[in-house]
Amino acid sequence: MRYILCLLLAYFFMVLYPPYRAEAGPLCYPVPDAQGATAKAATAVNAFAIDIYRQLAAEGGNLFFSPYSISSALAMTYAGARGDMAAEMAKVLHFTGYRPKIHAGMKYLQDRFNFIPDEMGSLNVANRLWLDKREKLTQDYEALMRAYYGAGVETVDFFNAHERTRVEINDWVAQKTYDRIRDLLQEDNVTPYTRLILINAIYFNAAWLEPFDKALTREEPFRTGKNEQHDVSMMRRTGHFMYGENSYAQWLKIPYKIPGFSMLILLPRENEPFTQLKELEMRLTPETLASWTTDMNFSKVALRMPRFKDEHRYSLTEVLKRLGMKLAFTNDADFSGMVENPVVDGFALHIDYVVHKAFIELDEERTEAAAATAVGMVRTTAVLRPEPVIEFNADHPFIYCLMDDQTGVILFMGRMERP
Repeated sequence: MRYILCLLLAYFFMVLYPPYRAEAGPLCYPVPDAQGATAKAATAVNAFAIDIYRQLAAEGGNLFFSPYSISSALAMTYAGARGDMAAEMAKVLHFTGYRPKIHAGMKYLQDRFNFIPDEMGSLNVANRLWLDKREKLTQDYEALMRAYYGAGVETVDFFNAHERTRVEINDWVAQKTYDRIRDLLQEDNVTPYTRLILINAIYFNAAWLEPFDKALTREEPFRTGKNEQHDVSMMRRTGHFMYGENSYAQWLKIPYKIPGFSMLILLPRENEPFTQLKELEMRLTPETLASWTTDMNFSKVALRMPRFKDEHRYSLTEVLKRLGMKLAFTNDADFSGMVENPVVDGFALHIDYVVHKAFIELDEERTEAAAATAVGMVRTTAVLRPEPVIEFNADHPFIYCLMDDQTGVILFMGRMERP
């Protein structure tokens, strides 16, 4: 009887329950505990976030992107990678160890985000693949996409209808992001030679747990450089926040009505002549970020920060190559785990481009943020005492992260130099 019970449990976890199904392959292996898988995925996303931030920050100015979206799109691509190319991708994406555990962790994160009650706010993640009718995905890869990423496959004719397909994909992204991300794919991103496009879209819209009083917002200077400043709408709120500090920075979390989600602001203590922001960025690693967010206390803070809106589009092809992902963009790519015929007439299926677009708007009441990533592939009660009030004046450039505090994963990340 015990033997039969064990067999039934094994069948449930390995076959009927998708998070525990293994990655593409001839055998199914039960994935270890979901919490361990989630932590592994969150750690990978955050490490990748810092790498991408450093690359984009080198260009100067404002920046804003979704490391979670980029990681998700590339994780779907990585699922079909094999050989040396797979090892190269894993290193860049920080996907180390047991492969199915990464996919199980990404699934857990996506499910967590998509099951937030509407009355609390919106956090929606969607994935989809557009496949040319001349190609055929392997059965295991297609099953993995549906089970772990909820990604349906749309069969299209890129050769004869590439422009119509581009419009269709852009319309899908716009719909999933409530029109905040439009025209993700430009004309040169979709050609008759395109064979597969993988898309991740994410949308976030939530009110602050405690709104800012609009009557207190006023035009005040924001320092944008040495002896440079311009007036922006500065919001004010004095209240209790999770707060931390050291000799060169202050950091603070502003909670949303969605339980367990917050915006983390990393503020240099000094910004004249704007050397402290660079020092803060140099010290920014996944380990220090985790340490800083742990080393916080509930404190009374007088917060000032700008109201702002920002939008960016990035081509990440060269960024990923600089980080070490090179084979995937060449004819030496090995996506034999993805399609039945990875090489046709000497031409291997490989990544043509990775593009990303992100939007954020933040005011006294709420934050709205959205992003999309495309991977295009071609062949070729106590006694009350007065509390000290800490000043937190975000009137000069700062780094900010929209985070899931439960898992620690960074959903969106940016740098505000000029609101």
